[in-house]
Amino acid sequence: MRQKNKIGFYIKGIIVQIGFVVAAISIFYSSLSQWEPREHWGVLFIYTLLTIFSCFTPVRNANTIMTVNNAVIFSGILLYGVWVGVWTAVIEAIIIATLVRINPLKALMNIGQLLMTIWTVAYLNTLLKSVDFLSPLISDLILTVVYWFVNLVLVGLAISYFQNKSWVRTVIAISKGFTSTYLLLLILAGVGSRLVEYYGVIALVPMVIAFLTISFVFHHYYDNVVKLQQKVEEVKRFNHNFLTTMAASIDARDRYTSGHSLRVAYWGREIAKQIGLSSEKVDEVYFGGILHDIGKIGIEDEILNKKGRLTPEEYDKIKQHTVIGYEIIKQAGMFHELLPAIRSHHERVDGKGYPDGLVGNEIPLIARILAVSDAFDAMVADRPYRKGLPIDQALQEIRRGAGTQFDEELASHFIVVINSLPREELEKIIRQNGQEHKPFQDAFH
Repeated sequence: MRQKNKIGFYIKGIIVQIGFVVAAISIFYSSLSQWEPREHWGVLFIYTLLTIFSCFTPVRNANTIMTVNNAVIFSGILLYGVWVGVWTAVIEAIIIATLVRINPLKALMNIGQLLMTIWTVAYLNTLLKSVDFLSPLISDLILTVVYWFVNLVLVGLAISYFQNKSWVRTVIAISKGFTSTYLLLLILAGVGSRLVEYYGVIALVPMVIAFLTISFVFHHYYDNVVKLQQKVEEVKRFNHNFLTTMAASIDARDRYTSGHSLRVAYWGREIAKQIGLSSEKVDEVYFGGILHDIGKIGIEDEILNKKGRLTPEEYDKIKQHTVIGYEIIKQAGMFHELLPAIRSHHERVDGKGYPDGLVGNEIPLIARILAVSDAFDAMVADRPYRKGLPIDQALQEIRRGAGTQFDEELASHFIVVINSLPREELEKIIRQNGQEHKPFQDAFH
């Protein structure tokens, strides 16, 4: 799998660092033959002004900022062809490179993907004009979607390469952020282009006003969204600190398992990330790990701190901590999303677990994840009646329990997670007592 990822990374590198640059130079050079500055100086002047205007009046959302210059470029392609789109893209690249002081090679790669988008749409526009039965409206809608899609795919490819992330996941993440705004701007650009065709340059005035209005509205709206997100982050940080303190107080009752909840939360989080859960679900797994043993509040100290092995009666009492914890959180009326983690983390996929004897996928995913991380930490941690197992032996036990005690796929992912960490770091995490080691601190975002 790692070898495959490495090959994919190199292929993306060749496309981005060489393909984009070659495309930028080739498309720029080929468009020079269409430039007639003496005949079209007015067009070049207007589009230069529009580009400058668009670069300094960006549209933003909660996560990123986007100039409206793609709309300017799109209108240039529709009205005059590829050469105006190229001119506008080059002017934008110069402005951004000057303001941000971007690396020249990265700037060239960025303009490369944009020029590839421009060339694709311009070429398709030429083809669509030869189709008699297509109305301008349908043609513009097709070009709008193609411009958005090609630009999205190429930008996603570049970002996934530089950040060494999945191309598909990067594209999906980008598309969630700005698709509606992006398409709206392109549609307005298409409408504006048709108005200019029918009414001349004077039609640009209402279009500029429309873009200014959109920019102002989005700026004001997302300022409020950012403030709201900051409040949400404050609440999440409070919850994290509150839950961590609660976990420490639970673990403190059993001096032999100090730090256990934080370690279970950490391992669970790493499994959740490994299987590609969303950041919200990753946080749920982490918080579920912190609270999974909260029911031990209702277990007598004599049982929790017993140095010898538990009697069957004492073990039955210990098993009640899952139900006790479930009822505590349920009655508290908060963290309801963590209830499955608290109640079901001792269930087994073969149905021999407790408290409900759930089988396979009847066990909630969060509980199946924490079952693996909880068992691993229990095996490698020292107990008063035995020393913790070596890591390799504990992993062997996880393998042996896959398909019976543990979800087979999750057990495999957990082994990958453990084997990806240096042994020194693993030992350091395992021996942590109650205080948040850096991996635990990094676990919450």
